Amino acid sequence: MTATALQALLLQRLHGARNQRQTLTYRQLLESLSLPAPKMQQLARLLEALAAQDAARGWPLRSALVISQTDSNLPRAGFFQHAQRLGLLPQAYAEAAWPSWHADELQRVFAFDYPEDAPCSGGNGGPS
Repeated sequence: MTATALQALLLQRLHGARNQRQTLTYRQLLESLSLPAPKMQQLARLLEALAAQDAARGWPLRSALVISQTDSNLPRAGFFQHAQRLGLLPQAYAEAAWPSWHADELQRVFAFDYPEDAPCSGGNGGPS
């Protein structure tokens, strides 16, 4: 499967979760995406690329929908470190503040109208 096809499938999975106001675990995504080995590294790269795209557009991070299956219900530390590198999460934020920041980001994701979520007008795929 090409990187573009994997990204499209990832977006489809995230879109479904967002519409249901739910999160997905890394394991759920690993089981539903046909990623080449090493699978977790590939998934991390896809999620980081999506986060960078969302951040560049000023959009909430859809990658926040992906959490660890541990009882923390938070993404892995790499998510927060990437958000810091993108300038979205201050470097000074202590790890103890991550749950609050993540909860806020999830609410932004659920409330945001991503342009690709708009119904297609048909024809050439342009705006209606």
